[in-house]
Amino acid sequence: MSVSTSPGTTAVLAEWAANFRLEDAPEAVVGRMKALVLDLLRVVAVGSRLPWSRAARRMALQLGGNGTSTVLLYGDRLDAARAAFVNGAFAHACDLDDTHVGSMHHPGASVLPAVLAIAERENASGRALLEAAICGYEASLRIGLAVQPFMFQRGFMATPTCGTLGAALAVGKLLRFSSEDIAGALGAASTYAGGLAQFYKSGSVIKRINGGKAAECGVIAALLTREGIWGPRDILEGKEAGFFRAFAEKSDPAKVTGDLGRDYRLMEVSTKIHAGAGRLQASNDAGLLLGSDHALTPEQIVEVEVGIPKVIEGMLTKADPPDLQSAQLSVPFSLAMALSLGRARGPRAGIRREDYETALATPEVRALSSRVRCVVDAEIEAMTNTEEVPSRVTVKLADGRELVTRVDYPRGSPHRRMMWDELRELFQGAVADTLPAEAISRVVDVVADLDGKSSPRDITAAFVAAPGNTVRGNSST
Repeated sequence: MSVSTSPGTTAVLAEWAANFRLEDAPEAVVGRMKALVLDLLRVVAVGSRLPWSRAARRMALQLGGNGTSTVLLYGDRLDAARAAFVNGAFAHACDLDDTHVGSMHHPGASVLPAVLAIAERENASGRALLEAAICGYEASLRIGLAVQPFMFQRGFMATPTCGTLGAALAVGKLLRFSSEDIAGALGAASTYAGGLAQFYKSGSVIKRINGGKAAECGVIAALLTREGIWGPRDILEGKEAGFFRAFAEKSDPAKVTGDLGRDYRLMEVSTKIHAGAGRLQASNDAGLLLGSDHALTPEQIVEVEVGIPKVIEGMLTKADPPDLQSAQLSVPFSLAMALSLGRARGPRAGIRREDYETALATPEVRALSSRVRCVVDAEIEAMTNTEEVPSRVTVKLADGRELVTRVDYPRGSPHRRMMWDELRELFQGAVADTLPAEAISRVVDVVADLDGKSSPRDITAAFVAAPGNTVRGNSST
């Protein structure tokens, strides 16, 4: 086994985080971080309504807590770790949360709930929250880039591993840890880092709480460190049993420290319009486009070929998913559904969790999924990078026609970024049946002013359903 290590990687990362100040970041980075906070609230609003989210909340309420931090929308008061767990579970509940292609990671669902829970407890400023969030995003994304795709090939998920370390670093930053203590918090977080990818093959519900698990464990690791229980301060590069060695066949530590503080990886994060895996967003776009332009029905389609990069072969190519989670991780099934929806919904529709549930119960969509072939495409492989996964879709029709389209940049990816105004509209739509209009405006204004006078407590106070206006069980994205 070949393992690449770089002495001091953990220390360099911790030193940068300890010394980082919001004014060090370009204005575009600060603005993007605020947009990602607003997007987190959008996906929390959607995810909080789902059965597994309600189950996660029930479990946390049964465990109790001392009431320092808020469960978003519901208004429950729990201890910071459990509030982070529930809010992270809400955020990751329907695979609509932000994502980063290269690190294969969902940073928002793991980092932001942890930071928000502690920031509320400590009555931190909005600027402090943004500082910590930027550091947590950068740390988790860079650690992920250092080990991918080898971590995924070994069977580990990035969000409950890299996300746990990112959340711990972010909380340590918020609590004004020294660089030595931030390194110790990363070491402590490694005790909690873990999460296997077997659900890609077998189905299950457990992926839904990966973000919450990372957020909760990051909070605990940082608080343990503050009480004197810290982990190895060389945890990333440790030659015998460090993070790189344990989780990946190969690693590139330079991806953690290279251009740190100059090149912000959070600018590569995508926000989603489709509730499904990040690597099938482009094929969903392509399916909607072809279905809309040619008014397609499943019965017209003889065969579909979709070009994919090799990294997703076998993991995202299951044509007959056993459950909703597996369907959201299936290129063939998602593409069959998108082709079927395009005629009625148009090319710019967002595919919702409810669409998957309907499609799973529709024999015509399942039959079409079985006619979708995923092939490793050299051109698509060459175009895939740390920011986007493109897609080429070829549809053969019963009348002999062959339709081809290629989507280079999926909607919401860095080259087709959803900017503040679009994310605001999506947020407003997600909470329209839960929050009164004045509360919606208040939340948007608070997030927009986090680098000014707003505070995290302003967010948690405003983002609670009005009395008598419960969090409903049905939703749209």
